[in-house]
Amino acid sequence: MRCHLRGVAVAVALTVLVAIFATALAVRPMPPTIKPNPVGWPQDRITVSNLGHASLLMNFMGVRVITDPSLFDRVGLAVDSIFTVGPKRMSPPPLAPADLQDVQLILITHAHMDHLDVPSLKALPKTATVVACDKCSRIIAPLGFSEVRELKWGESTEFSGLKITAMGARHWGKRWPPYGMNYGFDSFVLEKDGHRMLLACDSAYTDLFGALASNPPEVAVFSISAYDPWIWNHANPEQVWSMFQQTGATYLLPIHWGTFRLGKEPMDEPMTRLITAAGSESDRIVLREIGGTWTLPDSARLREARTISGSRR
Repeated sequence: MRCHLRGVAVAVALTVLVAIFATALAVRPMPPTIKPNPVGWPQDRITVSNLGHASLLMNFMGVRVITDPSLFDRVGLAVDSIFTVGPKRMSPPPLAPADLQDVQLILITHAHMDHLDVPSLKALPKTATVVACDKCSRIIAPLGFSEVRELKWGESTEFSGLKITAMGARHWGKRWPPYGMNYGFDSFVLEKDGHRMLLACDSAYTDLFGALASNPPEVAVFSISAYDPWIWNHANPEQVWSMFQQTGATYLLPIHWGTFRLGKEPMDEPMTRLITAAGSESDRIVLREIGGTWTLPDSARLREARTISGSRR
């Protein structure tokens, strides 16, 4: 009976995936409207650009960081980087790998193929240090990076003064579901020179992030799509807004939207619902365009924003 139920569950999941992939294949990508210019970013601020899906390019107080890079037309099963079978981008990447050769630090939250994309990692400079979740070095180390560090929940490491601490999420880590190895999955708290950011792993609703409220990050990054039908692994926008509020952060930076069709919800629905959920506080949602760039306000403006947001809660 148990085997039969597992077989039914696998069949249902495969049916949904086939339907999603077929829809994604039928959509032609739109040309990019914004191209970031990281060369001019200040070295003493936190500046972030959304490269699509979960890929953020950052200058974090002088450290050049990229998260979960997906830099090509598709994510999925890569055949020796010659071609990839999987969802096609709805919008092309704002920057090419050639524009990213000064990246110093690569953060990998988990081993799913839309987050740990081997062709994208192959295209990035091997002088970069990679910080990833438990067991992911088995995939990443053979690619030739100078250093790959794994973090389990509660562990920390430091790179050029940037402290990276791993914490949990409500997600899962198998690269070949429903079978195969259980890789880790990490959210990361980034800290340097008194500034803090939460980079949350894909997650269903959880109160784990509320633990940050005693020393809140200035910015919290959350995934906001793929909740239909994957609600047990991906929070919906209303739940994301609630988790963001629990962190005590001032700004919410949404990712994992508008790039690949990984759920059945319309592509523009996650952002629309998130803005609606935020209501009068929607100005706290930043970086709403793929290719857009946002810089954390200076300390005086940030204190003012925190005072206003604190009076609202």
